[in-house]
Amino acid sequence: MLSIRGLSKRYMNFSVEDVTFNVPDGTVVGLIGENGAGKSTIIKSVLGAVHPDGGEILVDGMPLDKLDRRGRQKISFVLDDMGLPMELTLSMLDKVLSNIFEKWDSAKFKSLVQKFGLPEKKMLREFSKGMKMKATIAVALSYESNLLILDEPTSGLDPVVRDDILEMIYDYNRQNGRAALISSHITTDLEKICDYIVYIHGGKVIFNEEKDELLSRYAIYSTDEKQLAELDKTAVVKVLRRDYGVDILASKEKMPRDFEYRPVSLDDIMLFYSKGESIC
Repeated sequence: MLSIRGLSKRYMNFSVEDVTFNVPDGTVVGLIGENGAGKSTIIKSVLGAVHPDGGEILVDGMPLDKLDRRGRQKISFVLDDMGLPMELTLSMLDKVLSNIFEKWDSAKFKSLVQKFGLPEKKMLREFSKGMKMKATIAVALSYESNLLILDEPTSGLDPVVRDDILEMIYDYNRQNGRAALISSHITTDLEKICDYIVYIHGGKVIFNEEKDELLSRYAIYSTDEKQLAELDKTAVVKVLRRDYGVDILASKEKMPRDFEYRPVSLDDIMLFYSKGESIC
């Protein structure tokens, strides 16, 4: 399990403050937020590329900075700019990585390469973006790790490739109760595979909730100022005033049952929290 407790990092014009959430074993946790919200700082902190000013990061109860080489190899990661050696083929890469990772699984790597339909004898520099991302994921899943960290793994990929990657992440997570943290702007992908959603806005955690509960609890209602004034204020989470009227993000159980609504998505929730107003 990954535990982030009170993480903070201060920059000149921005800060990440008191970020706390867990990634339990056997779950996929999605990290969402606008550009510049603090997602990359969190991911880089978990990878050890950024040194926080406060808080702690625990992997299976052990502080991240106390992990030895073997402990760090239990964390696998997939980054958009991971930088695989472009002058190698996958066959050559397999041999190189078997000398780096103590528990490298060459048979599994070859199996994933075949499953993804990747050429073993072709130089990586000749791969398309989608092929490179598949190769990166094949590497990440081919050594014995308990935690998978992914930063924008499906960005810029076509729907077919994205679906292949999401299926692989889901399978990884369900095998042996492993944990996965995935940061992505493509929230529809997160809706497919995540168990929990952590929303970061302005460097702070706005909510950390079970995904299905989150999407079933809220809905979007279209109304006007007069009706809005008559509603239970505790039902209304955020309000967006538009030229044609008022849209509200609200708790379904607290709203009048005769009020028509439309289902909410993660994109909707982000929009209301980033641009909407509170009325309480």
